[in-house]
Amino acid sequence: MSTTLHLCIATGQNLANLIPALQSKPDEVWILATRAMRDQAQSLKKMLDRHRIAARIEPFDDSNVTTLEQESERLALSLDGNRVVFNATGGTKQMALLLTELLRDLLLPEAFEILYADTTHQRIDWLRPKKRGSDPMQDVLSLEDILGAQGFRLGDVSNRRDDWVRAVESRSLLTRDLGDKADKLAGFFGALNSLAQRATRNDIFSARQELDYEPGAANAEILRKAKSYDLLDWDGDITVTFADEQAARYFGGGWLEEYVFFKLRGCQVKDFAINPILIASDGKTTNEMDALAVHRNRLIAIECKTLRFGRDRTKDADIMYKLDSLSKRAGGLMHERLILSARTLDDVSTARARELDIGVITGKDIRNFTARIKQWMQS
Repeated sequence: MSTTLHLCIATGQNLANLIPALQSKPDEVWILATRAMRDQAQSLKKMLDRHRIAARIEPFDDSNVTTLEQESERLALSLDGNRVVFNATGGTKQMALLLTELLRDLLLPEAFEILYADTTHQRIDWLRPKKRGSDPMQDVLSLEDILGAQGFRLGDVSNRRDDWVRAVESRSLLTRDLGDKADKLAGFFGALNSLAQRATRNDIFSARQELDYEPGAANAEILRKAKSYDLLDWDGDITVTFADEQAARYFGGGWLEEYVFFKLRGCQVKDFAINPILIASDGKTTNEMDALAVHRNRLIAIECKTLRFGRDRTKDADIMYKLDSLSKRAGGLMHERLILSARTLDDVSTARARELDIGVITGKDIRNFTARIKQWMQS
């Protein structure tokens, strides 16, 4: 009985190789690795191993046309006797054409198929046999799969710790209140951020802080609620005493990340992470993101901000460019980016977000975050 073997070319967009393999579960996957794509080949193999799909890396010399022809012929001969499904999504056009031509000549027609993974339209197109048409992509990827295929692994994730979830759930009503009333509290967020920064600025935590003014109306109500949750002490004047460092960090912006936690959980996305640490393939380089979510093989990266944009142009730009760069590297072609800001963005930051194709939700629109996520899930 012949073996069903997937043949693919390692690429910087390995999800196009991983999804068809996980969907059809072949007996084995051969990964063609050019010199430039050795690391990507290793990342893909690790993910296939994780799903217990046998995989091997085949070095492939693509330095010139002659070596391309020689390598393609060698490979085609070694595949004789197998049922081969060639994933022609990755690699150069020359590689795909030469491999297609030689495999077609050496293999029986019924033992050779070609697919193309159209990640934009979430389908697998069958180029051979033509009558097969297209198959919709199944929802097969977890967050670890997407990150792993792109050369990352997950470190610490806040919402995968029971103690973190318990603490977050204990103040859920306050968190929802802050998010749903963000437009009315926008100015007060700046004051809270300043207090939190001063409290946690030095190695020694300084719990007792002073506001520049006595809060009234909605702001005072928030402080009273926070006191009822034992997050701080406040007696109606300008003095605020944080319960501990974690409470200060909550009012320094952590509440918005917790707000995102409740909304993502409520939307029932397939997989998500709050404050995930992303570890690069070298095992040393790390990056922390505010939130990542995965649904239908696609990733969305969410940046949560309660500070006011427009005060520090360099810092504002760094936030945008980091989100743009890291989400592309972590999510490949199948990713979106979103900034969730408790305060309205200035015109320069809004224009930069538009230029980088980063979605923006601010102020009073934060309460529509759930609708935005559901729209992304269904797109």
